[in-house]
Amino acid sequence: MYERVLVAYDGSENAELAMPRAVRLALQSGAEILAIWVRESLPHYPETIAEVDEEEEAASVYLHRIQKKVKAHEDQLGRPIPLECRAGHPARTIITFAEERGCDLIVVGHTGHSGLWGRLLGHTADRISEHAHCDVLIVRGT
Repeated sequence: MYERVLVAYDGSENAELAMPRAVRLALQSGAEILAIWVRESLPHYPETIAEVDEEEEAASVYLHRIQKKVKAHEDQLGRPIPLECRAGHPARTIITFAEERGCDLIVVGHTGHSGLWGRLLGHTADRISEHAHCDVLIVRGT
């Protein structure tokens, strides 16, 4: 079945559904799970240095919150789930990370935080499924 599963985890409602699905798959197959949170890059020309500091602080707080949630899934799985944070374009970064780490499955929630822009331009999950080198499981919410 699968040996290395990557979960794209952004803390959204559908990501909360994707992680347990990946854990169930890993428990059945013995696969390793990796997780990634991709944060948007900071603006190239921020208004002030304080704006950069505020963004960095907010990202750090959010990453800590995600780490706690991943830890709860580690307890269920019985082994660590490494979580990496990278900045960049979400779909491209997730696909590149999966290739680098030799993942044979990417698990992602149907929609994350992209809202209106996602509906107009295409959601991250759609882009991942179109361009990934491996299987993609898109977990749908209710």
